[in-house]
Amino acid sequence: MAPSAIKSVALAAIVSAAALCDSVADAHQLVILPNPTFTVPTKDERWSPLAFLENQGYKTTADFNAYYKSKGYKSLRAFMDDKKAYKVNSNADFECGYTNKNGARQPIPANFRTTGYTHDGPCEVWLDNTKVLSGSNCHKDFPGKTHAMSYAACKGSCTLRWYWMGIRFLKGKHSWQVYKECVPLGRKRLLEEESEFESANNATRV
Repeated sequence: MAPSAIKSVALAAIVSAAALCDSVADAHQLVILPNPTFTVPTKDERWSPLAFLENQGYKTTADFNAYYKSKGYKSLRAFMDDKKAYKVNSNADFECGYTNKNGARQPIPANFRTTGYTHDGPCEVWLDNTKVLSGSNCHKDFPGKTHAMSYAACKGSCTLRWYWMGIRFLKGKHSWQVYKECVPLGRKRLLEEESEFESANNATRV
């Protein structure tokens, strides 16, 4: 291979590696188990924050927890579900972001899995109205991708609601990035079969 060709290949490899690093560095966050039903077609859309609060008049800092508590919110969810607090992107649903809360019901898994918290910031997971997992800085509190979580609060069927405020320092200021997803749990067919099985057992006992 000619020297010029070798240099071209090497340069292409360097550029490709740099692009990959940028992609990883800019990666955000998704829930992957249980599996959400997405309402947007592309990966880039699914990974995008629903809102950048620094663009909506907020004086952002490194400590979002102090901010929402000072405003009287009892939880991260309380702030994120307040429609008066901010607006989401035009292709997002305020309640569930880029996911469909009426999508295919998923079986209740043994744990909770995400793509990994790549930035600082608080997070919460709720099963209907019961908070089952939370952290003040989930980048540190939940390293890795798989997290132990009890689904005992999900009585047959429920909706998992995931909230995360990603915090990054960009262009000389802190960026507050909103993420929300919803996943319906408890497939109807399986629930019916369990109910029929329980009824049959009760009839046998009588």
